[in-house]
Amino acid sequence: MTTEMAEEFDREYYLSTTARESIIFTVFLVNLSIAALGMVYPAMFFMTRLFKQEFVETLFDSGGYKIKFTQIRSAGDFWAFAENRLVSGLYWDYWYDEATAIKETGPHDKGILFENKLLGVPRIRQIKVRNDSCPIHPYFKRTFLECFSGYSPRTIDTAPFGPGTGTAWTYTPFTVSVAVTGRVARYGDGGYYEKLSKTSNETLKILKNLKQNLWITRGTRVVFIDFTTYNPNVNLFCVVKLMFEFPPTGGVIPTANFYTLKLLRYATRFDYVILACEVLHFCFAVFYCAEEIREIMYDKWKYFKRFWSYIDQAIIWTSFLYSGMSIYKFIIVVQVLMAVEQQPDEYFGFYRFGLWEVDTRNYQAVTLFLVYMKIFKYLSFNKTMGQLNNTLRKCAKDVLSFSVMFMLIFVSFAQLGYLIFGSQVAEFSAFGTAMFTLLRTILGDFDYSEIEKAHRILAPLYFLLFIFLVFFVLLNMFLAIINDTYSEVKTEMAIAPDQMQMAEFCRRGYYNFMRKCGCGKYVHPVKVMQNEYNATMEQIRGALKKCGFSDMDIDMFFARYNIDPTAAVDEADVSKLVQDLLGKPEEGVNRPQGGTQHTAEGVPLVAIEDFVAQQERLDNIEKVMAQIAEKLDALLQKLKKLEGSKT
Repeated sequence: MTTEMAEEFDREYYLSTTARESIIFTVFLVNLSIAALGMVYPAMFFMTRLFKQEFVETLFDSGGYKIKFTQIRSAGDFWAFAENRLVSGLYWDYWYDEATAIKETGPHDKGILFENKLLGVPRIRQIKVRNDSCPIHPYFKRTFLECFSGYSPRTIDTAPFGPGTGTAWTYTPFTVSVAVTGRVARYGDGGYYEKLSKTSNETLKILKNLKQNLWITRGTRVVFIDFTTYNPNVNLFCVVKLMFEFPPTGGVIPTANFYTLKLLRYATRFDYVILACEVLHFCFAVFYCAEEIREIMYDKWKYFKRFWSYIDQAIIWTSFLYSGMSIYKFIIVVQVLMAVEQQPDEYFGFYRFGLWEVDTRNYQAVTLFLVYMKIFKYLSFNKTMGQLNNTLRKCAKDVLSFSVMFMLIFVSFAQLGYLIFGSQVAEFSAFGTAMFTLLRTILGDFDYSEIEKAHRILAPLYFLLFIFLVFFVLLNMFLAIINDTYSEVKTEMAIAPDQMQMAEFCRRGYYNFMRKCGCGKYVHPVKVMQNEYNATMEQIRGALKKCGFSDMDIDMFFARYNIDPTAAVDEADVSKLVQDLLGKPEEGVNRPQGGTQHTAEGVPLVAIEDFVAQQERLDNIEKVMAQIAEKLDALLQKLKKLEGSKT
């Protein structure tokens, strides 16, 4: 078996293996896409939007002024929100409004927006810090007798206060609560809490009692209002957490979190189709895990040198995380819902389910994204689609090395902006925020007037220098590197001999399969014209490509024989071309008895054997010349070193 035949055999074996993998991968992609349809519904957006309008965007009265949730700035505003907007939003006692009192809603109709039922009762909870949680400078010890620092696990206050009885005035640690991330800090579980009621009157009494006994103190760092609703019309849950942070600097920072999710996932026929897809997803993850283990055992360290190996590993891990989270969440949700049915007047924390749903959705989204990215692995077998893959692979080192310089300049600008404008401009208030602000500046999203207000002299210099260095210089350097590499790849692929492509391999396998099934004789997809010598330039180009000629060789061939791209090649032209290649005279051409043979136009004829021999001689000459050039270069370097030592 020759080297060319061995390479062709390896190529066909590799293509057959890749074709099998691509078919299995396509089934996996379709299955995962269908499973993803069960995660997000259009009704989720509208339900979240309605709750935001009801509790966040609606105005309420606070000290004679109409404000919104985001405009809360003091403890008085908080109590006004709780007694007005919160109570009226949680309890819809009348069909129209309380002023007209036309129709009072029944016990089964009372719900948020008349359609969303409260699961259990709402709860209000706060976390405090101790009075001695921060040191006071000796200069001010006589002036300030109390000091309350920011929140941290070491400064939490657990002592009773106020009346000293009840869960609202005594600290209670929790075991099933989860940490909550706010804008100031990340808060743990436990605290002082009070359960609200299922009626508006009882809830107002509880809130007024807390307000009159000064439940919110100077040590209060955060207050949470939690409740969960269920809408049977669309089978969706909405977990609401209203958070009011009281930073040590003073004031209130309100934040609202809404998680709309489908905890009872399998109710309709389509839901069971999604369940089947999720089971298949887990089976595919196990199958790919076994495949990766087999590849590691076979390839060993070579496995970790391939880029796609890490993509496969990420797909497997995210698939297992998604499946594990789905199973665990399904079991816990059933237990909690059974407890809600048995104890309807208790509070049940569904916030952890909201976080789990977000994590599960993120795992599935990352898996689906990586699966779509892996399509490039199979598309790269096509010569045209492989240009992107080859370009990224060849320019990776240059781009990474240049990225170091880019990051140095970018981080320096972010640090400079953070130090200059951080105390006055929100977009530069933190170092990470400053970096994202500069990324937005590259895309044209930038508020120049804000930094100009912060510093009239340094702001324009900072802005112009960043735009010039980063936008005009560094980004264009990235484009230049990629553009040059793309030109090199395109040239290499143009002069390289063609190999069997995936499309051609699949087409050949399809026709072979049809022939074995007895559906008709094998017919090549290329249509053959009635006259076997009547061909076009594209057909000749395709035939030469199958013989291993590159595009450059084919163009030289056409230029040699003056073939018109638009005209058809008749029998006489093909006969003349073949005779010329074989070094034989055409009929009607006078051949001299001695010397070189000529055509009718006087072009000398060269036998194909002589042409091949001359080509081999030229190759040998080029190798010898290359060796001579290397020796000359080495000699010149030695002479330069001798001259340098003499001087």
